[in-house]
Amino acid sequence: MKKSILILFFVLMLLISGCSVFKEKEVSIKTVSVNTDGTIHIEGRGRAFESTIGLKVTDENGFVLFEGSTVTDAKEMGKFGNFKEDLKLNAFPQTDKIRVVANVKSPKDGSITSSDEKLITYGMPYKTVYVFYGNTKLNPEMLDCTKVFPVERRIASSSKNPPMDTMKVFLLGPTKQEESDGYIMSTPKNLTINKIEQIASNKVQIDFGKELLDAGGGSCKVSAIRAEITQTLKQFYPGYEIIISANGNTEEVLQP
Repeated sequence: MKKSILILFFVLMLLISGCSVFKEKEVSIKTVSVNTDGTIHIEGRGRAFESTIGLKVTDENGFVLFEGSTVTDAKEMGKFGNFKEDLKLNAFPQTDKIRVVANVKSPKDGSITSSDEKLITYGMPYKTVYVFYGNTKLNPEMLDCTKVFPVERRIASSSKNPPMDTMKVFLLGPTKQEESDGYIMSTPKNLTINKIEQIASNKVQIDFGKELLDAGGGSCKVSAIRAEITQTLKQFYPGYEIIISANGNTEEVLQP
């Protein structure tokens, strides 16, 4: 009995003194789940500058599938509040599990001062497609700049636009393991895709954002970029000519 009273007294003293053991974390994730449409539902609580909590989703390859922020419902600056969001991923996860992270950043230098994360099973049905990259081991010395090789990727089984969804996972680039196996990506990763459409009976156009106009670096690199994009799309359009453009411009894009 005396022992129980002493323990209770000790706990009360810690609470009264504001011991850090009992202080609430600056950000915490309460729950994470996968919605039926593949979006990620996250709920949590935090305290941050302008009540803004950073959010990030990656798969176990380290591919960034979402990066953004949310705002808590805190009534006053510097107070704790709750947050709730449904996150739409920019590409289908390439591993069974995904990592969901919430963080608080310093208003001074942007460094992360607190974070919390949960690793969950994604579990959405998928089908296998191929993306094409160069390979320094399969094509030693890269004598043929147009030589590219397939690797498997996942897109949603329910995809309404398989070519677009495949190009999105293509732009994630090779995995760390694939890089050690010699795979390289010549195409810039920061590209946006405006549309992919059939423009004639035997022609398909993929239109990127203006970023592709800055992609160059010599005829070999330009040829490699064209080969990667073309071969990745041709699995959906066999026998078609693939036209590559940037904001509709086909003349100035991918010039050596």
